[in-house]
Amino acid sequence: MRTKVSYFDLHYHLQEVTIENVKNVKYGKINFMNKDQPLNTVGIYGANGSGKTTFVDAMTLVKTIIEASVVPKSEDLYHSLVDLVPLGEGNTPTISVAIAGEEADVTYQVTFSTKQSRLWIDEERIYYKRNVPRAKTRLLFHYKQGAKLSSAIDLPLLDLTKSVESTVAKPKNQIKLGIVSGIAQPKGSSLFFNDQMVTIVQDEKIFGPELHYVQEIFNTFALNLSIYSSKISGQIYSDISLPLSFSVEGGFGMTEIPMDGKHEIEPSTYKFSQKIFEQINQMLPILIPQLTISLVKKDTVITKDQQELNVVELMAERDGKEYPLRYESDGIKKIISILSTLINVYNTPRAIAIIDELDAGIFEYLLGEIVDVIAENAKGLLIFTSHNLRPLEVLDYKKIVFTSTNPANRYITIKNIKPTNNLRDTYIRAIQLGGMDEPVFEKVNPTKIKRAFRSARKVEEESHDGE
Repeated sequence: MRTKVSYFDLHYHLQEVTIENVKNVKYGKINFMNKDQPLNTVGIYGANGSGKTTFVDAMTLVKTIIEASVVPKSEDLYHSLVDLVPLGEGNTPTISVAIAGEEADVTYQVTFSTKQSRLWIDEERIYYKRNVPRAKTRLLFHYKQGAKLSSAIDLPLLDLTKSVESTVAKPKNQIKLGIVSGIAQPKGSSLFFNDQMVTIVQDEKIFGPELHYVQEIFNTFALNLSIYSSKISGQIYSDISLPLSFSVEGGFGMTEIPMDGKHEIEPSTYKFSQKIFEQINQMLPILIPQLTISLVKKDTVITKDQQELNVVELMAERDGKEYPLRYESDGIKKIISILSTLINVYNTPRAIAIIDELDAGIFEYLLGEIVDVIAENAKGLLIFTSHNLRPLEVLDYKKIVFTSTNPANRYITIKNIKPTNNLRDTYIRAIQLGGMDEPVFEKVNPTKIKRAFRSARKVEEESHDGE
């Protein structure tokens, strides 16, 4: 019998992500391997509205499903994820994530719709291909809303092997699975990642060790995946809180540190925050000379419930002077915000960070140096979107994905470029003259831009005349 795996025993690499009919992507595939070797850096470049952020949103959705089995009802996140699914087009929104594990290559494929103004999971498939010669890809698990396994078994599972189906058919197992599907189907949530289904799969008595392995792989994947969206980045500009992606001994994830004055936090949170800032301060003065940050304890208060809280303020120190961090530039706050995650990607093979608009607010040369160092030595995987072309000068062309203007083939790569060629120049030339597999930019006529500016002015003048 195979020894049950722990989250931290697993070794894997993100292999491929396929997106279909999500926002402005009719079809797009990004490969994170090069000749069976995992990449440690992938930059996604393209024009505005060409599918860069769609990838980030799609991965946010997959992470949410794995961790919560259903899209949470947090208003901002909920509505942004619902908006991923195009309405009334008759196409099926689907996201597939393939991971290369030591034992097997595994794929989670999820299909969506919107019902009653909320996101609905219609179908889930799990594919498995063992890493042995001549192995074939097999469908291990297939859940479909409203389906029936057979006339005698009223469960929304399809394509089971005969041995698994005979096990599922046992009355006690039908009851177990019926309870779980009875929870998932009315909510439009995930069946595969439902907490009760996780327990059933881990037991291995119904579905066997292979499906358990897949579940462990994806749980570990989500656990080690940090996503820094442009919406999270936008919180910096409000000066209310600093979104901080972190990974230190004892925990990892995303938290918000208030910046608008003094705040009360629990002593355990304060102690944990000290670890995060100690880690960041190992790196921060190298990037921003003489700058360090700290969460300073100003006082201690006792609540009505006799709970002790620390009164803290987020501070920066430079040239021997201490001041509130909110007075620093947005670019510096952005670097601080993502630094712990970048440190984790550099040092940890399982770590994956997806950062939307990595270049926002960061000095061009510094951006290139950070990306160059990570691309050369990182053990994990950094995926970023950017408009700044400086990283094109330091990255190998195999680590760059371009978005095209063709919705049916959104993500493309350059092939067979010579080492002496400047990738930045090649991309600009492709924008101006073409030459890639797909066009990467719809040309804008400067004359039309001038005319539009003048027309807009006339509208303003006419509105004043009509008052």
